[in-house]
Amino acid sequence: MGSSVRGFRNENLEAQTFGDATFDVVITLDVMEHVNMPERVTKEVARTLKPGGAYLFTVPTYKGEIDSERRALYRPDGTIQHTGEPEYHGNPVSDAGSLVTFHYGYDLPELIHRWSGMDVEVCRFHDHWHGIIGEFTEVYLARKQAR
Repeated sequence: MGSSVRGFRNENLEAQTFGDATFDVVITLDVMEHVNMPERVTKEVARTLKPGGAYLFTVPTYKGEIDSERRALYRPDGTIQHTGEPEYHGNPVSDAGSLVTFHYGYDLPELIHRWSGMDVEVCRFHDHWHGIIGEFTEVYLARKQAR
């Protein structure tokens, strides 16, 4: 079972402890750019989704990038191999921040399909009323096939 942090269950997205076909919907927000093995995450999400289930997530998508780029790799011995300038995002649980492991490009929907078999829709929006403007406004919806 996942650990508890401040009363909330936390899971390793790459090796979840949930059973197969547990959820109708899985949601992650600005997490995928920090995972070590995104192919494992999408396979695990697909495994835990019920047939016809959906994975809704946000992740920064770099407009000038067609191909996604690994920025860092956590090695099994705990060291980090940087393949680009180290980048960290704010993290309310750690003053060190969260290491960015990937910069995703426009190939992300195809990568997710290849890794998990899920079909992916991407929505990019611009909403002045809610103050959602500028870059990195993509929302991804990956669907597990119904049987």
